[in-house]
Amino acid sequence: MATEREKDHERIRAVCAQVPLIDAHAHNVVAMDSTLPFLQCFSEARGHEALSSVPHSLSFQRSLKDLAELYSCEPTLVAIEHYRKTEGLAAISEKCFDAANIEFVLLDDGLTMDKMVSLGWHRKYIPGVHRVLRIETVAEAILNQVVAFKSIAAYRSGLRINPYVSAQESENGLFDNLRAGSPVRVSNKALIDFIFTRALEVATTRDVPLQIHTGFGDKDLQLELANPLHLRAVLECPHYANARVVLLHGSYPFMREASYLASVYPQVHLDFGLVVPKLSVRGMRCAVSDLMDLAPVNKIMFSTDGYAFPETFFLGAKWSREILARVLIEAYDNGDMPINEALAAADGILGRNALDFYKLEGKGGFSASTDSLSKLNQQATLQGLGSASLVSMERTPFAPRLPPSLRTLPQGKSMKDSQSLLASPRALKVDVLDEKVIDPVAVEEKDVHEGVAVKHVRLLFSDGSGQRRCRVVPVKRYEGVVMDHGLGITQACMAMTSFSDTPAPNSGLSAIGEIRLMPDISTRRRLPWFPEHEIALVDMHSKPGVAWQYCPRSTLRSVTQTLEKEFGLTLRAGFESEFYLLKRAEGEKKWQGVDATPYCSSAGFNAASPILSEITSTLSALGIQIEQMHCESGGGQFELAVGHFPCLEAADKLLLLRETVSAIADKNGLRASFLPKYFPKGAGVGSHVHLSIWQGDQNVLMGKGSGSKHGMSKQGQEFMAGVLDHLSAIFAMTCTIPNSYSRIQPNTWSGAFKCWGRDNREAPLRTASPPGCDADMVSNFELKSFDGCANPHLGLAAIIAAGMDGLRKHHQLPEPTEVNPAELEDGKIEALPSSLVQAVEALEGDSVLREVLGEPLVKAVIAIRKAEVEYYKDKVDAEEMLVERY
Repeated sequence: MATEREKDHERIRAVCAQVPLIDAHAHNVVAMDSTLPFLQCFSEARGHEALSSVPHSLSFQRSLKDLAELYSCEPTLVAIEHYRKTEGLAAISEKCFDAANIEFVLLDDGLTMDKMVSLGWHRKYIPGVHRVLRIETVAEAILNQVVAFKSIAAYRSGLRINPYVSAQESENGLFDNLRAGSPVRVSNKALIDFIFTRALEVATTRDVPLQIHTGFGDKDLQLELANPLHLRAVLECPHYANARVVLLHGSYPFMREASYLASVYPQVHLDFGLVVPKLSVRGMRCAVSDLMDLAPVNKIMFSTDGYAFPETFFLGAKWSREILARVLIEAYDNGDMPINEALAAADGILGRNALDFYKLEGKGGFSASTDSLSKLNQQATLQGLGSASLVSMERTPFAPRLPPSLRTLPQGKSMKDSQSLLASPRALKVDVLDEKVIDPVAVEEKDVHEGVAVKHVRLLFSDGSGQRRCRVVPVKRYEGVVMDHGLGITQACMAMTSFSDTPAPNSGLSAIGEIRLMPDISTRRRLPWFPEHEIALVDMHSKPGVAWQYCPRSTLRSVTQTLEKEFGLTLRAGFESEFYLLKRAEGEKKWQGVDATPYCSSAGFNAASPILSEITSTLSALGIQIEQMHCESGGGQFELAVGHFPCLEAADKLLLLRETVSAIADKNGLRASFLPKYFPKGAGVGSHVHLSIWQGDQNVLMGKGSGSKHGMSKQGQEFMAGVLDHLSAIFAMTCTIPNSYSRIQPNTWSGAFKCWGRDNREAPLRTASPPGCDADMVSNFELKSFDGCANPHLGLAAIIAAGMDGLRKHHQLPEPTEVNPAELEDGKIEALPSSLVQAVEALEGDSVLREVLGEPLVKAVIAIRKAEVEYYKDKVDAEEMLVERY
């Protein structure tokens, strides 16, 4: 009879053998006719001479036996290669991936190999497939289509990264690389350090991990510089205190150094792909054991580092399970961990840790989490391993959450009925309720929390007239084609007006020519009000990988990068969105407000509370938190205020907010509109934006020390002075239709005069003080002349362009206006444009904005604005048409 210790050993082996794997680092498979020699399946060696020695390695002989057993052939290289060619890629892939039982894989497709298959191809065999961005080699075009970043700085200049490398040093390094000739290879240390730190900054801002190659790999490597200890300068830099990094390849032969780093730095996590299975059995066991000496087990993750050949995924999975079981059994026998912790560590290292770390919940695959422990508890009882559970769910933080189909057995079924299903290597792909294997593609689309399959993805963008537009594709096409290659659309889309779906005359754009809508995967979200659909913001590319010069998001991203590169600054924005909630007047065609209550009316808010509650909870589900809201001045007006974010994120959130408000209103039989002025005698609605200037995690708009004035720093004053100087031209980007100027009137808190003030709501630019601070200390300034018809990306881009001009030329702010400017004598303060005609004239005469934003884009915007002026100048009841558009 087995002893209790032997039973515990078997429990550990059972978990390690059957938990579905989260492969946190791998590369693409290649086609059968690829020029890559199959011997590279077994070694990191490259070149005929080096590969000729591979058959003499211990891991090669062991791997031949493993593959021969899988393929039921002789354990020789000739027999295995014959089997591969006879069966074909699809058959061997099905065998390898089925045996590996990989539920998610993160692919670094920046490792270019001959005849690589696409990310979409892998989804035939693995339910969840996601991209990892290799920052030194992958084009910026796919920067947002990732769930993690990766750096191979170890291959180029080593891991002794300078976290304070300057933009000028990197620029000099770039020129050095360019002078070396074609093809250009990024090798200059200053340039690589700059790319690394900027990528880490972006990753930290977006809460996305950065994978870092450490330790051994190809011979194109200075091994002594691949020691992860060289990263301490970066890890100790306050700027990256909230970063999340993964040291790849177990850092072999620097496992102990890596384990130490993971134990003392909260940012550091470990991955042991490549160490397993490329070493001997003893080497693999020692490497994984060394990683666990100091590192917390919840910071260690499995990966295959599979590449080119499906067999690499199988071998990595097979031996990771085996080696981890050996190491955990040894730790259990040594008294390092009790049985429940050993079981939880197995589930965590092979799956749960990566699920949580890479935030893969709901991103594809059978379930939102592994359900291995619960099933194995059941299986343990069935196989007679003892009555005690494999793990106490109450005692482990790794306890998985079951998908609905596995929480209960169907009526009339027993555990015995399910035994054959649970024993299957792919047991976790089985729905016990109907005993049918779920199609992997269909599985990927299923959201177990909602119980509703995602069928379509909406690609959302805002055009030159500020209208929200979208294209919709089936989710399979999105995953298989659109993510990588985008979706075609006419160039004319960026020159359409609010009154016609044809390009404005003289815009430079026509129906001839096509661009690609490239989804930003980081913005992809399930629509709470229509769970069969997801939504994602898009960039516009002239071809995949090349930003189109008319793209609003790319324009904002470009000026943001210029501000950071030239001045080390980031602008953050927070919008206050006002809107109408309208209902049809009985027996009339016109809309009327849902209330007629005054500003901040409690009664008005009470009446609208049900729909406002639905709006705010829906926004919360989309990751948009409302900081405050209130009833505005009658006519069904309400305001939602969102916190501040980097400009691109703030603009994206604003579009999603508008989309959400409109959708929830429509669902409730109402009309939501962001039109600036619907009721001629009522107050207008705007989209005020609050702006602050940051350097790292410091708000540098606030004044302190020499140069401070008006509660602002010298940089803050100059930036704001630039915005004030260019404000008339900015109007063409922030107040974009003739109706906008019905709102911008004196004594309406909308900013009709060219001035600024401290908490002066009649000034277009108003400085504000943070709660709890000195009243003279400025935290942000508000631009009131921004409305809901503006494309937020273009509006913010214009503001940054003007602010940078102020910084470059050291513009000075005039004294603040402390009174209502409308009460001053005529000519005392210059009036801002009172019509779209005047705003367009100002933009035409503003060489700075035209140059920074790009002449083609500004030309198209001006053409749209002029067409709007011409169309609406004699239009009666224009508002009835516009309220449907905005």
